[in-house]
Amino acid sequence: MKKSIKIVSLLFVLLSFIACDNSDDYVSNQNELFAKYTYVKESTPGKVSFINTSSNADSFEWDFGDGTTSTIKNPIKTYTQTGEYTVKLTARISATGTSSSFTSNVSIFVFQGGLIINGDFETGTAPWTLGVTNAIPSVLLATNNGNTFFSIPVNAAGNAFDVNLSHIGLELTQGTTYRLTFDAWSDVNRSMIVGIGLSGAPFTNQSVTRDLTPTVQNFSIDLVANFTNTNSRVLFDLGASIGRVNIDNVKLNPLP
Repeated sequence: MKKSIKIVSLLFVLLSFIACDNSDDYVSNQNELFAKYTYVKESTPGKVSFINTSSNADSFEWDFGDGTTSTIKNPIKTYTQTGEYTVKLTARISATGTSSSFTSNVSIFVFQGGLIINGDFETGTAPWTLGVTNAIPSVLLATNNGNTFFSIPVNAAGNAFDVNLSHIGLELTQGTTYRLTFDAWSDVNRSMIVGIGLSGAPFTNQSVTRDLTPTVQNFSIDLVANFTNTNSRVLFDLGASIGRVNIDNVKLNPLP
């Protein structure tokens, strides 16, 4: 009987030792320094919110992979160029100088429209207008497979300028050649007028006619401005034919 009691007592001591050892490991792991983060891409192109999930650090250094850094715990970064960026977070304990690092890649796409703002319509309708004064309702934006674009039904044919999409507020100079590029398509075969011009009377412009089909086409048009004005515009006159017109990825750049 005494022998059995001794064995049971020995087992109890052994289990107690193991339990204490595991507890010590748990405390040690809980106090371990490590760097970690996640991120969220915001609706504004190139804007990323970084969420710091590091443990047991009191100072942080971020390297965003584009030559910029931050020491904010949860920084918000706006990239200006499309690219694959290697983002490194270094977490430190100030008292000891101990550090831990975590690195991951962040893919960024920033639409480059040249003189055009929001040429891919991914941030809404502004600064685009119907005519030169009317705000565009959000119902005229469509989204397909994550891509947003301008889409308007023309139900009655009239003057081409009766249905007009404009981007006003552009500073254009007489004699300069501008390259206008965009994607466009329709649900029927039809045409539209595109160009650059003044946003007010006498509405001087340089424009051409282009044919649309149900297949997405990329257009590139070189236009020489015959005016100088700080409130010029890119224009799409759509009212001469019926059919839904879709426009996306509009860019305008001066040529050397």
